[in-house]
Amino acid sequence: MSTYTDELGEDEVIPLYFDKVFKLTFGDYNHVELLNYLLSVVLKKKVEVVSLLNTELIGDNRKNKKNSVDLVCKLDKAYVHIEVNTSFGQDVKDRNLSFLFRLESKELKPGEDYKEISKYYQINFNLEDFDNEHFNVCHVNSDNTGLLYSKTIEIININISYYAELCYNITNKELLSETDKIFGVLGTNNKSVINKVAKDNKILEEIGDIVKKFSEDDELIFEYNREKLMMDDMKKVLTERITKDVTEKVTEDVTKKVTEKVTKEVTKEVTKEVTKEVTSKTTLDIARRMKEQGADTAFISNVTSLSKQEIDEL
Repeated sequence: MSTYTDELGEDEVIPLYFDKVFKLTFGDYNHVELLNYLLSVVLKKKVEVVSLLNTELIGDNRKNKKNSVDLVCKLDKAYVHIEVNTSFGQDVKDRNLSFLFRLESKELKPGEDYKEISKYYQINFNLEDFDNEHFNVCHVNSDNTGLLYSKTIEIININISYYAELCYNITNKELLSETDKIFGVLGTNNKSVINKVAKDNKILEEIGDIVKKFSEDDELIFEYNREKLMMDDMKKVLTERITKDVTEKVTEDVTKKVTEKVTKEVTKEVTKEVTKEVTSKTTLDIARRMKEQGADTAFISNVTSLSKQEIDEL
């Protein structure tokens, strides 16, 4: 049974998508060149971080813990909000957007010229695709016309798991782009993958060294294992719940279909029997009336298909 204190595997490291390692690596002024490199790759232009901002959007206390984001920084004429998401359901998407809008409203000052509002980027490093794309850029558009509604907001979703798998399977490092390499390093917990893609790239080598160093920290290992076990427990509970719901739904559907089929068959048989009985009684009644009117037995038999014996017994 796994525990919080389990050692990492021989080729395993605490991944950068573990939020604390991500913050310690890219949220440190001593390593600001690493953040510059990462943002330049994501935004596809050279950028330099002016300052790292407080990640507590509203105060710094336990009650407002949910208002803490992974990383916020200021560029020359823009702000960047980064979230690393190990899951990416609708609740996470809504939460991230609320963080982005809080950040933007927090940075707006009374009396400012709103024609010169800074640009706001939200970068989501996910472990799954967004809209079936590995690298997806979203804007605020009009539903009716599709036209861009705001030029100040840009949301970028990146599936780092895809790039990690890409780096793991490609043996020739020269075939990998800078984008592939940095996102691959972000998305893996495999030391061999990091070594392969970081070779001859000083920035990636430094990131790799930092990750390996953190992976020897007992406290971080404890927290990483705890989060993994919590995620495993959550997946187990969700799987059991989904399995139960699906089983109940399937059982309900099958029961309904069987009931409908049985009801239909029974109704058909009952109708057949009732029809037969009614027809039989009607025929006898007709034969009886014909006999009372003095009709010949042979004639009655010919009309009703009853036998001479059945007619005589009336």
